[in-house]
Amino acid sequence: MPMVSSKTWVFDMFREIGLYLVASPRSRFWQLQQLRELDAERLADIGVTAGEAQFGKRKAAPRDNTVVRHAEAARAGAM
Repeated sequence: MPMVSSKTWVFDMFREIGLYLVASPRSRFWQLQQLRELDAERLADIGVTAGEAQFGKRKAAPRDNTVVRHAEAARAGAM
């Protein structure tokens, strides 16, 4: 791993800790905490399930086969 990447990760971690300590709305941890406190109706309004809010990860969006076929045809040179 390059040294720059390691230093960047450390800088990002210190930045996130600082944002969290001052309760900045830009903190990912603070956002996740607020998301977990929402009720099921509010979560449904923004399109997030309770499980996704609890774990902090969204499920992958289903792939639209027409878009995939179009992309494959374009790569093959058919278009």
